[in-house]
Amino acid sequence: MPTPLISATLAEAIAKEAAARDLGPFEEGRLFRLLVDAGHGSDDIARWYGCLWVSEVRLKVELLGLADNARNAVDEGVLPLSLAYSVSRLSEPNQQLMLNRWTRGEFASASRAAKYADAIYEDEHPLLSF
Repeated sequence: MPTPLISATLAEAIAKEAAARDLGPFEEGRLFRLLVDAGHGSDDIARWYGCLWVSEVRLKVELLGLADNARNAVDEGVLPLSLAYSVSRLSEPNQQLMLNRWTRGEFASASRAAKYADAIYEDEHPLLSF
C-alpha cells in the first residue's frame, strides 16, 4: 500500500476540526474525498470524523456526483438527502429524469423514488455475466 499523501495524524486533526464545524453534506463529501484521495480509508475517516457508519463516508463522497440542478434541489430542500444518494449514482440525464418526476410528485415517498432510481442504476450498469 502506498504511503498516504497526508499523514494519519494530520488527516485525523483535519477531520476532527471539520467535525466541530457545521458542514453541509457537500462540504463533508469534499472533505472525505480529499482524505480518501490522500490515501486514507473510509473506516479511519469515519472514526476521526465521528460518523456512525463507515458507509456515511462513501455516501457523502457519492453525493458529489450530483448534477448542479440536483445539488441545488438538495440545498433548497426540494430533493431529500435520502433520495439524493440514489440519484447521485445515475447518469446526468437520468438524474434530471428523477428530479423531474420527484418534483411533479410522481412517487409516494422518497424510499419508493430511491428504489426506482436504484432500478435505473441497475439498467445503466448491468452485472457482467460469465
